[in-house]
Amino acid sequence: MAHDLEIEYGLTAHELLDALQKRFRARVTLEGAVAEVQLAAHLEALQYAGTIARYETHDEDGKHDCSVYLPGNPVPLRVECKNVRNHDAAFRTKGVAVAYKVEVQKTRTSNNDPSSRFYGREQFDILAVCMGKKTRNWKQFFFVRVSDLQAHQTFPDKLAVMHRVPLPESLDIHPWYRSLGDLIKAGQV
Repeated sequence: MAHDLEIEYGLTAHELLDALQKRFRARVTLEGAVAEVQLAAHLEALQYAGTIARYETHDEDGKHDCSVYLPGNPVPLRVECKNVRNHDAAFRTKGVAVAYKVEVQKTRTSNNDPSSRFYGREQFDILAVCMGKKTRNWKQFFFVRVSDLQAHQTFPDKLAVMHRVPLPESLDIHPWYRSLGDLIKAGQV
């Protein structure tokens, strides 16, 4: 049976996937969607384990990607999902990668506000970074509280654009966590 998108566009699933693979911007969009779906699977496992009560995903401009509800707390944790930067993007010491990079800014800026492309600290609570572009494991994430991220140099109430993300094999990853569950269990939310 054909998928709705195959019917809508008059292409086979294979032709649609080929079109995505050959177009940079479409692939970036697809990778964002893959990260969000993998994050939802991570949250589903946490819900099944009883670590979180429930979660909601959002696909709205100006809104965080997920709302995560802890047991007994009606106020959600707001989670924003980003992909680690690809290719050779890394923080280096003497040519050796010591941390990966994640870019934390919006796609567009408002004409009247030069800081509008930058996220405010109040827009979300947790940053989830999918490591798939570096590790090819799209289920692998790192999580950090917004309060542990650097401020923008010019706009201190906003977040800096680039942040360090630990290498997957790093032993000391503080203040990052490999699971949102670990961050929650550590009492860091």
